Amino acid sequence: MEKTNINLDTNEVMSESVQSKTKHKASLGYLKILLAGMIWGTGGYYVMQMNRLGGDPTITSFTNHIFALIPIAIVLLITRGKEAFKISKQGLIFAIIMGVFTKALFKLAYDTSVSQVGQSTGAVLLYTAPVFIAIMSVVFLKEKIRLTNYVALALNLVGVFLMVTGGNVHELNLQPLGVVLGITAAALHALNTILGRLAGKGDNPLTTSFYMLLSSSIFLLFFAKPWQAETIALLKNGNFLFWALVSSLLTGATANMLYLGGLSHDIDTSKAPIFSSVEVIIAVLMGVVLLNENINWVGIFGIILMVVSILLMNLKKNKTVE
Repeated sequence: MEKTNINLDTNEVMSESVQSKTKHKASLGYLKILLAGMIWGTGGYYVMQMNRLGGDPTITSFTNHIFALIPIAIVLLITRGKEAFKISKQGLIFAIIMGVFTKALFKLAYDTSVSQVGQSTGAVLLYTAPVFIAIMSVVFLKEKIRLTNYVALALNLVGVFLMVTGGNVHELNLQPLGVVLGITAAALHALNTILGRLAGKGDNPLTTSFYMLLSSSIFLLFFAKPWQAETIALLKNGNFLFWALVSSLLTGATANMLYLGGLSHDIDTSKAPIFSSVEVIIAVLMGVVLLNENINWVGIFGIILMVVSILLMNLKKNKTVE
């Protein structure tokens, strides 16, 4: 009898230990996604600097992705040598699809949307992505959406709207083509999260990031046309090259490695976009601090709602909605 009790106690301890490790890994995953969002939030500033020097969305996207390959390749070689570049057939397919659709086409769709409807409306349209992710995670990953996830999702969407528009509906520009492309960008952004979760099974996230950005670079090559004289002159511009390298190191390499690394942990996929939405907060704050942009009290309230939505996602016990 005593032996049985000892065995039961041992099993309980082992079970608690496994659960503790799982929760720790999930928390680490969410932290990586949060950090990725924060880094992506700085990207608009770098792109703005490059645009002022004559860059357009195709060349800024191309340089962001192709220059990011260098630091990722160096890290792979240092940590695992040539073996680090080995990837499964399935992983390679996912990486190519993600590179072409969720990186290259996403960037082109979003930037064109912004040119049609403006930054404010474009940002609001992009952050309908959590809705697409919630639906996709149920359909493709068979995840259960919890009640607090729905509440957090609603708060997040309202928060983005208030923060970006300052509560002024007239700030929105609903030009048809821009709206369609904005929603397309949101769907592609959502697809990136779903595919990133699936691609994270079995392959090194760093290796997946490398092939994803390589595929995106090859695809964008035909849009950026770096062989043209005008583009060559731009790439020889020291100031442009500086911002391109900073952007690629941070938003291209580091953020993508963190995001895919976070998705590779045992997390709820529907929570990922809420954590990464901190990107919008950072972008707005950088605009206020570095570019002297204004934000009113309604916008500040929107930021508070977004922070609350992230905190809601950290609640341990949530009621599941069947």
